Amino acid sequence: MGSQNKKSAWKVLNRTKVLKTPIFDIFLEHSICPRNGKGGNFYVFDIRNWVNVVAVTKEQKIVMIRQFRQGSKTYEYEIPGGLIDDTDSSPLEAGIRELREETGYAGTNGRIIGKVLPNPALQGNVCYTALVENAEKVSSTAMEDAEDIETFLVTIPELEKMIRKGEIMYGLVLNALSFFLNIETTGRTKR
Repeated sequence: MGSQNKKSAWKVLNRTKVLKTPIFDIFLEHSICPRNGKGGNFYVFDIRNWVNVVAVTKEQKIVMIRQFRQGSKTYEYEIPGGLIDDTDSSPLEAGIRELREETGYAGTNGRIIGKVLPNPALQGNVCYTALVENAEKVSSTAMEDAEDIETFLVTIPELEKMIRKGEIMYGLVLNALSFFLNIETTGRTKR
């Protein structure tokens, strides 16, 4: 498996921005395959890195949110998270900021517990998962104008039931919860 990283990268001959938005830019890249020397055109989304936060209270409850998503036109069960912006010195700092802005919660012992490539076929960004322990409500929320977020707490068994029943559909949230559920933390052992 590690040999895939030793293969030569595709050579990008031309990169042209075809769309600029406040959230992402789209580039058309003409690249050459190192296996056969043939070229191809690929659309690539340039998106900032982002972070999701698993916040666990002293009572071992997970801070969850529910919000409307324009893409799916559905209300989704999620965890706090968002884009890492220029004011953030690290993914962890961004996660702590997003947790507080979206829910009013803060905690201790914050750390990064995982990262994934959201869609390497089209994107080069990383989605980090932060864990914050001893979370408690410390302030009111500071949501963006286009956010309407409901915050609630669930126990770990309730969270696992939501996952099994397919109530949590957001893939990157499921990745983050997988990192959390598979590490030794909050008194839980590895599965």
